[in-house]
Amino acid sequence: MPRSVRPRTERLRTEALLVRRVPFGEADLLVGLFTEVRGLVSAVARGGRRSAKRFPSLEPMHLLRVTVEIRPGAELAQLTEAAIERPRLRLAGDLARLEVAGRALRWVREIAPAQTPERAVWDELNQLLDRLDALPSASPQALLAETGLRLLAAFGWGLELAQCVRCGRACDATQSAYVDPARGGLVCRGCGGGPLLLRPEPRERLLAAMLGDAPEIPEDDIPMALDLVEGALMAHASGS
Repeated sequence: MPRSVRPRTERLRTEALLVRRVPFGEADLLVGLFTEVRGLVSAVARGGRRSAKRFPSLEPMHLLRVTVEIRPGAELAQLTEAAIERPRLRLAGDLARLEVAGRALRWVREIAPAQTPERAVWDELNQLLDRLDALPSASPQALLAETGLRLLAAFGWGLELAQCVRCGRACDATQSAYVDPARGGLVCRGCGGGPLLLRPEPRERLLAAMLGDAPEIPEDDIPMALDLVEGALMAHASGS
């Protein structure tokens, strides 16, 4: 009888962002890595808790260069190397920016499918972290709102803010409109409306921000933008 061939372990070298780090067993760490070439990868860092010398670079916010070994059929990969490719020291030293960056990383950690390349999401997330690291920088909350809207589009969940998502009826640009982020955008009254009422001027600005065609989102628009992003992400997360 011919001998069965054992599937080969893949060694993956890639840039990555640390999106999760928790104790695993007595000496190891369980890490979530959002990688440039493979998307979200869960891996074990053997001995990561026992000695910081082996993985001194496992910190969020910085751009990392990692090596992971992925065995076919295994639930977890193994992290064998990690180094900081590009530090973001100003971001790491500012609490307000850290909170914004952490929220964006959490969005991606909870939504990104496992081991599926998401290059547009990768680009948007790193652009946010780089802008948060820059001085001077725009309002961190405004940057988060803009990035959140574009992340929805990058995942293929961009909000429809020009017409009803149910019947396709166009919304008059001068009129306020109801929005249901869980249903993907505007919902006219005839189709049941939505929980949020969006006035025409903010709607135009948020649509432009989602398309990347606008200056910084005004402070007054930020709460609505974040409500839309969180509502859409929660709906997709619960439906996945």
